[in-house]
Amino acid sequence: MQELHTIDNIRTSGNLLLSVRALLPSLSEQRQKVGQYILDNPAEVVHLSIGSLAQRCRTSDTTVFSFCRILGIDGYQELKIRLAQDMATDRTPVYANATRGDSLAEAAHKAIAADMKALSDTLHILDLPTLDRVADALLAARRVDIYGSGGGAIAALELQYKLMRVGVRAVPHIDAEVQVVSATLLTPADLAVAISHSGESQDVLHALRIAGEAGARTIAITNHPASPIAQAAEIRLYTAAQEALAYGYPLGARVAQIGLIDVLYTCMALKREVDIERNQARIAEALHGRQG
Repeated sequence: MQELHTIDNIRTSGNLLLSVRALLPSLSEQRQKVGQYILDNPAEVVHLSIGSLAQRCRTSDTTVFSFCRILGIDGYQELKIRLAQDMATDRTPVYANATRGDSLAEAAHKAIAADMKALSDTLHILDLPTLDRVADALLAARRVDIYGSGGGAIAALELQYKLMRVGVRAVPHIDAEVQVVSATLLTPADLAVAISHSGESQDVLHALRIAGEAGARTIAITNHPASPIAQAAEIRLYTAAQEALAYGYPLGARVAQIGLIDVLYTCMALKREVDIERNQARIAEALHGRQG
């Protein structure tokens, strides 16, 4: 991925550590070393000089300074101040992964704690004006195409269900060929939503770009502001689940996506409160008649 030289055009959280974690995959190898060291040793970095940090990362002072600039920070001292503020509010991005020696109770606690932290961090970075904008765009669309693959397919189905409950016609597509066919036939009255934790899914990215070329509005739900899918979308909503894998799967990733979709549903429901109440009454009556 081409590295971004600025994040001025990317809305990230006020939390430095969450921003570092979100942008880390898009950075060069040397800058990734700086970012990873900060994530792993935030309390130590607060007390290090720029030269000491560079030495520990086996890189240069210039690399550390450019890392700061990519984060939208004027210099290393400001980075340390922001880092200290994160430490003071205990908003560190640390997750405890289950290990072979853990008891079942310990493993269960770690898994649930990771889900809870993913939800908390996602709420912390939530951009309310963008959330409101996305809700309006979805409610105004003639139809909504939703693209997801792998774990993102679960969130795609969830979003389709929630949109249906507020009266929006939506179709989830998880097959790459069907995604392209559907995207090609969208119009300026339609909207496409791409869901990808990494923001790197090539099939989803391809479909999103085709949807945009067809004139449809485009939205991305991803964990990484600098990812290709985020950059290809007109509007972006971010989760803040960890990147570290637990036996091959990013803890909290899907929970964060579903949580964000629940927030989006609530926002849309408030905007269509009267219609929603009427729809729910009709749905309940239909379901009751079926059961009878």
